[in-house]
Amino acid sequence: MRRPRRPVTLVPYVLAAVLAAAAPASAQSYAVGAGGGVVNDTGSAENLKSFGTGGGFVYGEVVLDEGVLLQGRYSRFTLPAAVSGSPSLAVDAGTLTVAYLFKSDWWSGGFVLGGGGYHVRPKSPDEGQVVAEKDETVFGWTGGLLTVFQLSRRFDLRLEAMGHLIRNETSRKPVMLSVSASYRF
Repeated sequence: MRRPRRPVTLVPYVLAAVLAAAAPASAQSYAVGAGGGVVNDTGSAENLKSFGTGGGFVYGEVVLDEGVLLQGRYSRFTLPAAVSGSPSLAVDAGTLTVAYLFKSDWWSGGFVLGGGGYHVRPKSPDEGQVVAEKDETVFGWTGGLLTVFQLSRRFDLRLEAMGHLIRNETSRKPVMLSVSASYRF
């Protein structure tokens, strides 16, 4: 005997169709961007001579509400070795952050906080160098300050000062000062 189909089993499909057809909130928009900057590994920005390495990043972002941004970012940067005579470290990071911005007429500024995964690996040693740190993937935190200058309805320019707390064997605390550009759609 065949069982009759119950309408309750169709509820998730109907709900998914309604959500897919719904228009986004009026404040909701999306952005993609890229940028780069200089990096230090002293844990603070008080000595500008310590910004000896650099890095770059790409990101995707959604505006959740006026002044609230959710951003996924892939970054790649270099850190100096913790032990002299050792090769520098290459860092690949995937982070998810939330920013809260205070709005002015043509710019916004605020705070960023988040976390993610960091893959830290020594670069190939040069002649006479010995690898002193190990290749590892760890969790870390990130946070800092963000300023967004609205250039047009679609484009903006961003200045950031972001600190990272990488929970690897040597517990790195790099600071990155960077500039990026975004396209909003």
